[in-house]
Amino acid sequence: MLKILKNRTFILVFAFVSGLLFSDLAQQAGPLTMPALAFVLTISATQLSLQQFRPLKMIIRPIIFAILLNYLLLGAVILVLAWLLMPTRDLWIGYVLVAAAPPGIAIIPFTYILKGDLRSSMTGTFGAFLLSLLLTPTIVYLFTGEAAVSPYRLLSTIILLILLPFFLSQLLRKSRANLYIAKWRGTMVNWGFFLVISTVVGLNSNVFLKDYHVLIPVSIVAAVSCFGLAYSVELIGKKLYLNEPERISYILLSTIKNSAFAAAVGLALYSEAASVPGAVISAWYALYFVLMGMRADKKSKMDNPKEAE
Repeated sequence: MLKILKNRTFILVFAFVSGLLFSDLAQQAGPLTMPALAFVLTISATQLSLQQFRPLKMIIRPIIFAILLNYLLLGAVILVLAWLLMPTRDLWIGYVLVAAAPPGIAIIPFTYILKGDLRSSMTGTFGAFLLSLLLTPTIVYLFTGEAAVSPYRLLSTIILLILLPFFLSQLLRKSRANLYIAKWRGTMVNWGFFLVISTVVGLNSNVFLKDYHVLIPVSIVAAVSCFGLAYSVELIGKKLYLNEPERISYILLSTIKNSAFAAAVGLALYSEAASVPGAVISAWYALYFVLMGMRADKKSKMDNPKEAE
């Protein structure tokens, strides 16, 4: 039973199903989404030390690649598809928030699982996180215009969700609590995302259960920007003769956004409809993570056939 409660796939699927079944509770849990997200980011960042960002010349390259892949490539694909397919302005704003969101924290653990270039993924992800303080408000402002919520308000939200959690994580690293956090980090992060995803899905349950003319185009954008880009980047990486660890890192950086962040911000600052893209992408990421895990298991069995017996 304990093993199931620590299983990421079970938690993400359970979050989605719970949101559909208990949509009434989502109204009450709505105000908790932002604190839950801040908690997730704080716990996730405890695995990093400020020392890993030194010397500065060693982190410039992975940060540049993270920006190019996660913001320019992935962001552009999301925005182009959303512009062509989204039927309402609120849904368009929701995808602007997804495109403007920082890289997903899941990039780091999945780099480790898939035996990718962990240093590049860690440095690139958190470097992009810090730069998102400038990039995210700018992108939202450019693509939503004056009628949208002021970028200064969004900036204050990002400070609370990125800078504050990072500094708190460094304090926790130096405390005795870090021993407990290190043991339960994955479980705490997964259940933190459970609250965010189940709440957002619950608030938009009508979309998932009835409003298929919205669900279908939103899912198309999610599937193409996730699975389509993963295949394309891997193919290009092989053509350029990149080594496998580096290629894996680039695939993850170019396909995973912090969709829960986008959903939570859309819910808090715009409308329930604006949180739909982030919620739907979160659901698609659940499938993506399952397939990535299966890929890792298959590769592990091929590399170590005796252990698989």
